[in-house]
Amino acid sequence: MTASHEIGPSSSRHFARPVGTVTGTTSGFWEYLPPGYGDGSHHPLLIFWHGIGENGDGSTASLEKVPANGPPRLIKEDRWPEDRPFIVLSPQHLAPGCPSSQEIHAFIQFALAHYEVDLARVYLTGLSCGAIGSWNYLGDHTNEVVAAAVLVCGDGRLAFGKARCTLGRVPIWALHGELDPAVPPAGSIEPLAQLNACSPPPLDAKLTLYPGVAHDSWTRTYDLSAGNDVYGWLLSHTKR
Repeated sequence: MTASHEIGPSSSRHFARPVGTVTGTTSGFWEYLPPGYGDGSHHPLLIFWHGIGENGDGSTASLEKVPANGPPRLIKEDRWPEDRPFIVLSPQHLAPGCPSSQEIHAFIQFALAHYEVDLARVYLTGLSCGAIGSWNYLGDHTNEVVAAAVLVCGDGRLAFGKARCTLGRVPIWALHGELDPAVPPAGSIEPLAQLNACSPPPLDAKLTLYPGVAHDSWTRTYDLSAGNDVYGWLLSHTKR
């Protein structure tokens, strides 16, 4: 992709890539390239999967829904620090339902082939439906590619049921509102408890519950207003 040497507002490096305009993927997505991208160095990659309300067909108009939350919202609103080193790709899932493990795998493979990625620092994050799909991807692929994952109000029970203790090969931080009426908090509580009971123990299996919080546990997570530095935590992990 094109170089991004300039310093300036994060939104100036954030571009919609509608479906059919980029060879190698059937997804429409948002692309953010950090300052200095294109200078020959490799950068950490963060792939963000949105919630069900942002599903769409990947067209230019439909992609406008994706920056409603999470990293693409912060980037669009110029609240993404220049020194945060990630390439950030935010694909749009085609309705209905949540992204599948296969869809997430295909997009990750596309990203690795088309961007200057540090292969030791590939990270996955998502909220609600996007977190559910990301859990399921990790249940199939564990640490094959991903160095760490931040999963917000998702449900990892099926993933643990599939991978069992091998899921602990990839560091996971699950965050959830204790009063979530849409995705049961048990979706984070149970797999994290099961992982932390494994022998040998997981590399890093972390659970944060927000007291009194309903479904929107993502705003306070991604903008760091809850005091949880999820970006620093991701970068503290590299692929072994």
